[in-house]
Amino acid sequence: MRFGICVSTGSACNAKEASPSHVLAAMGVPREYINGSLRATFGEHNTKEDVDFLLDNIEKIVIELRSE
Repeated sequence: MRFGICVSTGSACNAKEASPSHVLAAMGVPREYINGSLRATFGEHNTKEDVDFLLDNIEKIVIELRSE
């Protein structure tokens, strides 16, 4: 978790697997995009401000994770 945001690189049903998303592959998304994809999950109680917060901070999160 970074900045109070939880995201994943895989699907929720395969969260423990490091394999590329089979859903994105089935949609014809190129593998290099699949390997760089992130999944963010929102619920009924999230607001527009929550989405804006994610968008405002996603670049910082990616930079931080790549530096580890």
